[in-house]
Amino acid sequence: MKKLFFVIIFICFPLLLVAQDKIKFGVNGGLNYASLRGNDLAEDLDPGISYLLGVSAEYFIKENLSISANLNYENKTAKDNGNIYLLDEYGFPSMIKSDSKSIYNYLVLPVYVNYYFSKKDDFYVNGGVFLGYLLNSKLTSKKFNDSTNTTDMNKKIDAGLVFGFGKLFKLNDKNELKLEIRENLGLVNTSDVDVYNDGTIKTNSLNLILNWNFNL
Repeated sequence: MKKLFFVIIFICFPLLLVAQDKIKFGVNGGLNYASLRGNDLAEDLDPGISYLLGVSAEYFIKENLSISANLNYENKTAKDNGNIYLLDEYGFPSMIKSDSKSIYNYLVLPVYVNYYFSKKDDFYVNGGVFLGYLLNSKLTSKKFNDSTNTTDMNKKIDAGLVFGFGKLFKLNDKNELKLEIRENLGLVNTSDVDVYNDGTIKTNSLNLILNWNFNL
């Protein structure tokens, strides 16, 4: 956690020293469509829809080129809607839905470059990297009303690539809204234990983000 804190300070502090007409701050929230990959069992899980909340800073290098950094709290889920078999008191099997869910809570720091296509600064694309820090994780079962803490089974750090596109809506000289679709493609094996069939567990999340930017 201390390492992540110093990374955030290292990235954000220089932004506070530049001319205020080149920097915009913001708050954002949205939906998170998360999935896991890296082994057959993980890829059989259904993606889950959850949420994210965070803050942002954007520094303009040129009129249509900027560098952005976010600090987001992301809730990521993956669902197992498969079947399991239970034996009754007479030894006869019965099939029921497992209805289990893997839940991960992360602090995520994406840093990326934005390119705006027109002089009106409306449509844009971006790309960069992200660093994630796992706060906690758990496995829940709706059928059995049970929850198991799995934090110690996962590595604390996740990292990967960021890319997306969006549309900017200017409200006035100091305020604007941005609607963005962003992909966070994890490249790190996040499992801290052996994985089925010598595989890995890597994260993937598609974000739909609404960001409010403002000039101080």
